[in-house]
Amino acid sequence: MMRRFGLIWILTLVWGAVQMPSVHAVVLVQQTSGQFAFEAESYTTLTGTGWERITTTTGTKTLPGGSNAVGDALYSRNGGSPSSFATYSLQFIADGTYYVYSRYSMYDIVSGAPSPPGYGNEDSFHIARDLGLAPAIGGGADVDWYAQHLSPQGHLPADSPTPNPNDGRFFYWDEAQLSGTSTNPLTFTITGASATTPVDVTFSIGNREGGVTLDRFVFSTTRLNTSISAGNSATLDGIASVPEPSRAVFSMVALVLAVGIRRRDV
Repeated sequence: MMRRFGLIWILTLVWGAVQMPSVHAVVLVQQTSGQFAFEAESYTTLTGTGWERITTTTGTKTLPGGSNAVGDALYSRNGGSPSSFATYSLQFIADGTYYVYSRYSMYDIVSGAPSPPGYGNEDSFHIARDLGLAPAIGGGADVDWYAQHLSPQGHLPADSPTPNPNDGRFFYWDEAQLSGTSTNPLTFTITGASATTPVDVTFSIGNREGGVTLDRFVFSTTRLNTSISAGNSATLDGIASVPEPSRAVFSMVALVLAVGIRRRDV
């Protein structure tokens, strides 16, 4: 009985550790050639104080009940040029030129805003124009960092009469654009990658306006902008995010402990 109690206690500590916002995946590994999806909260490091992980119960803002976010989300507390960064460690197993898609919502944080809010001051963040770009305060807008403008209006949630982001309740897809037009998409090119010789890179985003909230990213060698209608895309929704290694570590530790204690009980 004591051994079983000890197992439960240890697993509780391990699970709490991997769930803490400061503990994140070291490397996210591509699972399928031609696509790479990952959660916005699966960053390796946060620099500065502009970004934070939010849940249904914790954070400057919280995800409301009924939100269509997948898991937790990454919230921008304030603006910058940029001044705060989230960096992701990615491992590619397949070459290609990848288009970039982000799933986002917005929280209205401007006092005296109209009702319903227009989200005109919470609709952009910075995105690195190249993989491997090191976070740098100031960064050089449209040189190292592109101001990714998101549409604050014109969405169509199935169960809301107000077709807007609705403060974290609804998340929508957007294709990264260098110039804000569909004729100039942002792409990243990977060469020399395979399952036996993967390519390790970093991908970073920076804050620009407070209120922006990110749920997921998808990199795809197939351009999927035509699959997005009024902010929604069943195609992008259907591309599963890669698992976080931290969860895999938890499962492995749990298995080893369970086997060890079971052997002692026999």
